Amino acid sequence: MANVEHAVDIEASPETVYQISQDYSVRYSWDPFPEKIELLHGATVIAKGVMALVVAKTGLRMEVEFIQVSPPTTAAIKMIKGPFFLKSFAGSWVFRINGSGGTAAKFIYAIKSKWWALPWVTDYVASWYFSNAVKKRLNGLKAYCESIA
Repeated sequence: MANVEHAVDIEASPETVYQISQDYSVRYSWDPFPEKIELLHGATVIAKGVMALVVAKTGLRMEVEFIQVSPPTTAAIKMIKGPFFLKSFAGSWVFRINGSGGTAAKFIYAIKSKWWALPWVTDYVASWYFSNAVKKRLNGLKAYCESIA
């Protein structure tokens, strides 16, 4: 199993950062990862149990379910269907007030590859791929939030 965790301080309130992170009308303005995010089964807002399709710019597709939605601090998902090489994937985005009154934003991913996919290799590659994606996503969120503050 691979674990990826990165954090950044953002000079905006946790309420603002959380709202922007979950607002799909502005998501593509700051998030370099997704080609498309679509809430499924008629959902119009995220909530516990809501499912979404996420298509990365690389073409990887994943259906996820929101397992925790606690504004303005936490949004967490788990994979329901995903790329052929992943056995499981879960992610949490956590937003806490920091010492300067801004937000300490942390993205945490847990990735497990399928046993037949040489897990030690696949976990390493998945960890590298998602680690780079997380850093870019956090930097994009920071830049966007601070540009509108």
